[in-house]
Amino acid sequence: MTTTISSRWTPFYRFVVPVAVVAGLAFATYAAWLHPERQKLPQGMPPEYGWVILVFTGALVLVILRWTLGGLKQVELDGDELIISDFRSEIRVPLAAVEKISRRSMSDPPRYTITFAEDTEFGRRVTFIAPRRWGWVKRFSDPDEIVELRSAWESARTAAERR
Repeated sequence: MTTTISSRWTPFYRFVVPVAVVAGLAFATYAAWLHPERQKLPQGMPPEYGWVILVFTGALVLVILRWTLGGLKQVELDGDELIISDFRSEIRVPLAAVEKISRRSMSDPPRYTITFAEDTEFGRRVTFIAPRRWGWVKRFSDPDEIVELRSAWESARTAAERR
């Protein structure tokens, strides 16, 4: 039986958010280029350059989005294997190959990274968004799916060490 470890919102964060941000920035840049007199810019800056600021801001935002959301994967637990998908291809990796499971504490939604002992088709690290937990105290603890993943990982590691 497979258990979905990553959030059902992963496709939204990976595909919809960047498109919406790009569309919004493109619209704002076009409006700044079309009507430069409406821009509120610092003293001494010509209003014709308002769109240039938006282009550079957009480029910076795109780099940040690519870095934080571009590599998100869908992760499922199937017995002693992980099923990892990038929405185009899917791989299976044994839990015994996992070296570390860590959480980026400052990210919202919380992102987890699985580090493997050796490279996989998706690289040595896989990042995914965990299911959201609501409530003040729950924000600081791991979701049930992550607890289950860690438990299965510990079992797989001890079984591999016994061999």
